[in-house]
Amino acid sequence: MATTGLLTHRRLLGVVAVLALGAVIGLAWLWPRGPVLPEDDAPPLEALVEGEIREVTLIEGEPDELIGISGELAQLEVDLLDGPDAGQRISLEINTDGFPEFRLGDRVLLDRTIGVDGELQYFITDFQRLPTLFWLLALFVATVLVISRWHGFRSLLGLAISLAIVVRFVVPAIIAGTSPPVVALVGAMAVMIVTLYLAHGINEMTTSAIVGTAGALVLTVLLGMFFIDRGRITGFASDDAVFARFAVEGLDLQGLVLAGLIIAALGVLDDVTISQASTVFALHDTNRQLTWTELFARAMKVGRDHIASVVNTLFLAYTGASIALLLLFYTGGVPVLEIVNSEVLAEEIIKTVVGSLGLIAAVPFTTALAASVAVARPPNAPPLGVGHHHHGPRDTLRPTPRGRPATPRDEVGQAPQALDRDHPERP
Repeated sequence: MATTGLLTHRRLLGVVAVLALGAVIGLAWLWPRGPVLPEDDAPPLEALVEGEIREVTLIEGEPDELIGISGELAQLEVDLLDGPDAGQRISLEINTDGFPEFRLGDRVLLDRTIGVDGELQYFITDFQRLPTLFWLLALFVATVLVISRWHGFRSLLGLAISLAIVVRFVVPAIIAGTSPPVVALVGAMAVMIVTLYLAHGINEMTTSAIVGTAGALVLTVLLGMFFIDRGRITGFASDDAVFARFAVEGLDLQGLVLAGLIIAALGVLDDVTISQASTVFALHDTNRQLTWTELFARAMKVGRDHIASVVNTLFLAYTGASIALLLLFYTGGVPVLEIVNSEVLAEEIIKTVVGSLGLIAAVPFTTALAASVAVARPPNAPPLGVGHHHHGPRDTLRPTPRGRPATPRDEVGQAPQALDRDHPERP
């Protein structure tokens, strides 16, 4: 049995090796070389100037209900903190529509320009949010490290690698003219292999999850290609995509939709597959005599719950991203079927349903792979499921006296069969 288990894991490692080789070749082949943006003879934009609001005076104006503005003005006294005029105080009068409430001490970013008459002018363009974002990220990192410790540190390192691949490879390669779905698939495979092994270690559980994720991701890509084409999705429904098309000549907007689907699907798939693989090995660690069928059936009970919750999560995530659009449709009195048929909503429906189909397929596929590896492991193999990311019935484990294996309660309330006393397992 030990040899069979080793061979089974080796086969999966062989699949991962092929995926890794393909990702490495893809990264090397598609990695942008040299500048990806066209040369621009226009002078570079002047850096924004930071200022601090020292005084606020509100001035009532005439509202215009037709275009929806209040007409309220704000007289601001702003101290310039950097730039050529640092240390000076300037007065600004701006319309408050489109801005949050101005408060004393707010840090703002200003554009410094020279008017047609040669007069120096300042305009508030935005608020300074970097300190707030910094403290939020610091709180996130500290929370992860305090609760998850070394495991959390490896997860954060994997997150940094994911961001680096997206920023340094995916985005520049698409700008350089490479097919967005190809770039996204190569980047997703690289992210998946590196981050999962980094966060969960190189073992049978993680290998099963990687192969399961890859299989579900390929299915998601095929379904996405088919339904994006059949749904005649052009990608022009997104204002951001249209602006990107103006910035990047010849950008494949339809391919960009599929690329976004690939990356978004990976973010959900790796969580589901790791959870399922961890559940399988946790169940197997508590009773090494479970057959493949028993192990698969018990893990799928957890998998079905996970499917139900994550599918709802996908729906809510896409709904939250489109809530302003839904409000616009609702107030416009547009018929429901016409709303659903519009490209802007049909695109989100296709993304949600295709991503959910890939998620649903990942659960039984990963569970079957993990169960095949688990039942073929040697009796004295160290436990893998406990201590990893796990959504399964870990609270069903109970300690037992030394020399006798732990037995999990059956999830429907029935105790599992007792082990053969003539063949006791090692604890």
